[in-house]
Amino acid sequence: MKKLLMMLALTATMLASGPVIAHGDGKPEYGGIVQMVDDLSFELVVKGDVADLYLGDHGEKVPSAGKSGKLTILSGGAKTEAKLEPAGGHKLQAKGVKISKGDKVIALITSADNKTTSIRFVIK
Repeated sequence: MKKLLMMLALTATMLASGPVIAHGDGKPEYGGIVQMVDDLSFELVVKGDVADLYLGDHGEKVPSAGKSGKLTILSGGAKTEAKLEPAGGHKLQAKGVKISKGDKVIALITSADNKTTSIRFVIK
């Protein structure tokens, strides 16, 4: 009888709780690839030899001022790196990069208080 009551209570609790909604929808705003890390969103957009990384937090734009970083591009057996610099608004930018389909890109972002965040992307 106790088991039955516990199961009924657990079922009632599960049914009464609302749906779980993730923070941010993870949809690209700029046509890139979005990754979520620690409730922050990062969108990587590659156009030609420029890579833009847009920063967001629960749908709000996170200013890039005071942040720095680097991109590490793994292409086949080759590894290249490029410096990420603030490019106004909520964007960091790396110039002179070559990123192709199948490459893996690791962005390492450092904030003004020296906190680092690592984000991994696979280019499709």
